[in-house]
Amino acid sequence: MSEHLRLTLPSHEELSKLARDDPQAYEALRREIIEDFIDNAPDKLKPRLQGLQFRVDCLRRLSRSALGSTIRIYDLMWKSFVTLNYHWQEFVTPENPLPGGCLPEGGHGLPERSARILQFRPVHPRNRE
Repeated sequence: MSEHLRLTLPSHEELSKLARDDPQAYEALRREIIEDFIDNAPDKLKPRLQGLQFRVDCLRRLSRSALGSTIRIYDLMWKSFVTLNYHWQEFVTPENPLPGGCLPEGGHGLPERSARILQFRPVHPRNRE
C-alpha cells in the first residue's frame, strides 16, 4: 500500500462480507478508497489516474455481471501491458542499450529463452479383448 493513503483498508474477509451484505456500502467505500488514492497521488499523475478510473468505471457499467466487468478490466490491463512491452522492445536495442551501457543476455534487451524438450513415448492402444 502507498504511504499516501489516509484510509486503512479492511481485510479481504471484511470486504467480502460487506460486498455480500451491503453492496451499496461496499461501493461507497470502494469509491472513497479510489478517490483518496487519486487525491494523494503526485499532481502530474492525477489526470492519467482519473482517466484510467473513468475507463474502468465505463467498463463496469457496460458489463452485465461482476465476472464480465472483471474480464473487460483484465483485457484493458493486458492490452496496456502488451503495448508497454512492444515499446520496451523497440527502445532497448543494441544501438540503444539500457542505461549503464549493458544489455541483458542475448544482446537484444530481452533475457535468453531456453527450453528443455521432453520426448514422450507414443501411446499404444491397449487390446480390449
